[in-house]
Amino acid sequence: MNKPTPARLAAAALMIASAALALPAHAHYLWLEQGAKTSRLYFGEYEERLHERSPGRLDEMPAPEIRAVDRSGKLSGLDAVRGTDGFTFPMPQGSSGIVAEETGYAVKDWTRYGIGVVKPMFYARLLTGPAPVAPVLPLDIVPTGKASEFRVVFRGAPLAGVEVRIVAPNTWSREERTGQDGTVRVSYPWRGQYILQVVHKESVEGVFGNQRFEAVRHRMTATLSVRNGAATSVPAQWEASKMD
Repeated sequence: MNKPTPARLAAAALMIASAALALPAHAHYLWLEQGAKTSRLYFGEYEERLHERSPGRLDEMPAPEIRAVDRSGKLSGLDAVRGTDGFTFPMPQGSSGIVAEETGYAVKDWTRYGIGVVKPMFYARLLTGPAPVAPVLPLDIVPTGKASEFRVVFRGAPLAGVEVRIVAPNTWSREERTGQDGTVRVSYPWRGQYILQVVHKESVEGVFGNQRFEAVRHRMTATLSVRNGAATSVPAQWEASKMD
């Protein structure tokens, strides 16, 4: 086999960079990550190891609201600092998790992706344990209290038949659908951080920032950490559903 020349390596690097720049905007989302003393809110794509930066596309998020939430659903605001690749905030003691919400994202014409002209809404939740918690976001993912079970809720009601994308720590992913009660079971082949994603399009027309939209596109993520056990090989069901 011939060794790649510097010119070929440069061309390959350019193709990879171009592919990253071409990632469709509608695939981006917010997600939370917990640290020892401070935690972060990111915008991009976890499975692509993509963290949007400022100056740059991170600035499309004008003012995400980050709040601590207790078991009853009581919310307390947190002061976040915008950095070059995300938002940093102190991790409060004794909370059942963190939620983030960005409602100021501009109207987008994603017609060429089959989505239409929409008002995107972004939500994120950081779960600190498996205990059940009250939904507090318009589109939310919350644990039910049963092992590895979550419920997807939209405006207080279970959301049936919606696709939940599960991204593993090694960026492998698969999809499951919620049942009639809005619940979904999740398996954890590896130790580390998992992110659950849900998208729901609401057929509501309106105007935002002098721009008309034909629907509201809600996008939600829930981040959780798994400490116990880790498979050293890829389970067959994950292999079959890996998304490139």
